[in-house]
Amino acid sequence: MDKKKITAACATMAALAALCVPGSAAFAADGTLTLNAGDGSTLAGHSFTVYKLANYTDVVKDGANVKSVSAKHPDQTTGDWIAAALKANGVNYSVDAGQNAAEQLLRLKTDTDTLRKVAGTLQATAAASKVTAVKTNQTSTTGSLNLTLPEGYYLVVDAQGIPILVSTTIGGATRMSNGQTLGSTQIKANVTKIDKKIKSVDGTWKDSAAATNGETRDFKATFTVPNKLAVDTITLEDHMTGITYIDGSFHATVGGTDITNQFGAIGKDKITAADGKTQTDGTGFKTTSLQSLVDTYQGKQVTVTYQGKVVNASKANQGLNQILVTSNWLPNVIPPDVPTPGPGTDETPVPTYDVNLKKISAADGSRTIQGAKFKIHNDSLNQWYTWDSASNQWTFGTDESKATEFSTNAQGVINFTRLGAGTYTVKETQVPAGYFSFVKPSFTIKVTDDGRVTITGKDQPGLTGTVTNADANASTPTAVVKNIDNITQLPQTGAETMGIMIVGAFAIILVATATGWGAYRIRHENMGDGSIAA
Repeated sequence: MDKKKITAACATMAALAALCVPGSAAFAADGTLTLNAGDGSTLAGHSFTVYKLANYTDVVKDGANVKSVSAKHPDQTTGDWIAAALKANGVNYSVDAGQNAAEQLLRLKTDTDTLRKVAGTLQATAAASKVTAVKTNQTSTTGSLNLTLPEGYYLVVDAQGIPILVSTTIGGATRMSNGQTLGSTQIKANVTKIDKKIKSVDGTWKDSAAATNGETRDFKATFTVPNKLAVDTITLEDHMTGITYIDGSFHATVGGTDITNQFGAIGKDKITAADGKTQTDGTGFKTTSLQSLVDTYQGKQVTVTYQGKVVNASKANQGLNQILVTSNWLPNVIPPDVPTPGPGTDETPVPTYDVNLKKISAADGSRTIQGAKFKIHNDSLNQWYTWDSASNQWTFGTDESKATEFSTNAQGVINFTRLGAGTYTVKETQVPAGYFSFVKPSFTIKVTDDGRVTITGKDQPGLTGTVTNADANASTPTAVVKNIDNITQLPQTGAETMGIMIVGAFAIILVATATGWGAYRIRHENMGDGSIAA
């Protein structure tokens, strides 16, 4: 045979032999690996680097599942890296007995302190070991990341999380016979994120909503239950300033199923007002979940709802409530070179706003009127407002007679303080002496959650100055309202004004007639003609 042909044939045989070597990466089929953030969460902000730790050999299937596999490191550098991590954590194996580092790694039980230590050591020593990552800077803006990788066992390092040891699918199988999942895992985020909302007066959930001092509001917070291989339990606490948690209002659900019983006792959480603040200390809550919450619902989104009463918020000091969710980590989950992560937090500011009323004379706009009386009604809630000056809170009811009647001061002003979002009617209940008592203006105040205030006349609208979207954060919007002492001062604004003018004229005629009739009667009685028949 030609010497060149012999050489070529030998090279071909060698290549084929290499493909058949157990554990050779050249013959490894592709598998898949899906990283999940969990329901309602996203991988945005995470960046993953993937290192291969083991090739699979001698795969034994059990129907659709994998019964067993053998493993070997893909190269000597990786083998040395794994061996050093095992040794550092007291894991021994016998090379003489045919054992290798990768195979020993796979023998470690999944949910063990030792395996968590090894994962942390592998992450901490990856750079120094000179191993080459299979994939780097893998990102996703959704809740999952799908990777195609040669079948094997991998270390996944998360720039925003805890290292994961995980297997790809094997021959298309997604499960081991013992129930262990293949090809997918929930990430071990170093911070469990939480999103909190407050229900606005219009019934929608918002990041911030204005509430009246004395009002009770609904709150909602959502978070994704962490990976049970990383976290034992979670602790929820809400630090409230100017707001008090309503006992018994805490409820938790997953997909509409009540899981409130997965949390322990709801304790009170008292905090001290910050320096320079004058509001009463808030009273929040604190509770820790059972371990069964994490074991049963990992990756699921939990929604907690509860109520808080605004007890001492003002324009200068808005109500605040910050919720924290703390992951109570299993031992040695956090690698030795990684600081213990802090809690996930979110807060919902609860502002409150002031509106002034200023009473002036229609005849002389520079003259303010003292003693005009008004009541305020929340049209959004159909409630009359009663002010308690001792507690600086409003109380609410449907009985107008129990509502507070405010009176304009010497400057003609009433301050309606600490109001939440909504639509209000301010109604004049008593006109000062010297002004037409049958002309009682009322006006509407609309307050938005962000403090935009609109004021428009309602009854006798021409007697109330219009204010359009004033910024109650910057200053106090003022409703300027006029009283009249002459029927001609009524603005000519339509049928209502004409009706009042007719009623007013009729009243004047009645008064004049009654006065004349009285004089006539007295004159006749004085003339001796006898009493006039009534």
